Amino acid sequence: MPSRCNLMNDSSEKMTALVQFAGTVAHELNNIFTAVNGNLSLLRQELETDPQQASTIRDVVRAAQRGIDLTAKLQAFAGRQRLERRPIDINRVISRTMRGLEPMLGSAMTQITLADEELVVYADEGKFTDTIAELVKNARAAMPPLGGRLTIETLRGEDERRRPCAVLRIADNGRGMAPEVMERAVEPLFTTNPYGIQTGWGLSNCAGFIRQCGGKLTLSSELGQGTVVEICLPLDTD
Repeated sequence: MPSRCNLMNDSSEKMTALVQFAGTVAHELNNIFTAVNGNLSLLRQELETDPQQASTIRDVVRAAQRGIDLTAKLQAFAGRQRLERRPIDINRVISRTMRGLEPMLGSAMTQITLADEELVVYADEGKFTDTIAELVKNARAAMPPLGGRLTIETLRGEDERRRPCAVLRIADNGRGMAPEVMERAVEPLFTTNPYGIQTGWGLSNCAGFIRQCGGKLTLSSELGQGTVVEICLPLDTD
């Protein structure tokens, strides 16, 4: 029986606490790096004629930028990033995004089944595109080099309160996840990839974006049997 985990479940005390902590840390870091960047700009103007000092300032600026990037990732996970939300048809966005991802999918068999009707949600189109790309990239990485199968489906559904929602399902036949891995899948910096610390943000940022749009993200997985990611976003009924 596949394990199932609702990663947007507000009753999860651990996830709620983690989101609140990330949001608080991101707010404080943003204040710090705003001040640091302002002072660095002034220093660069004063020291740009001194090659050695200018080089040192450039190193500090690069370090500060890494801190700013980290803050942005924390804000995304906490659902506090800046969004340009407007009504978008997820079927149209998925079709366009998948055309761009064809080279990355390679030999994987892809089946896309989109709802006959428009499924309009109120979201940031760019961030939604990034979310689709991240989930498809993760699915491809989990699938075998040959014989990979990816299934994408959209339909009209209902959320837990029986409100209309747009449902997106992305399923793969990859290696799947153990229950203990799946429970931590959206934690910032959690990764099964041993190479470097730049990994571990993709799914956490996807989860934060869905949360910020009032939606829910659910994982179903079993070792050796693949993974299904389901996103439910409120339909824009205005």
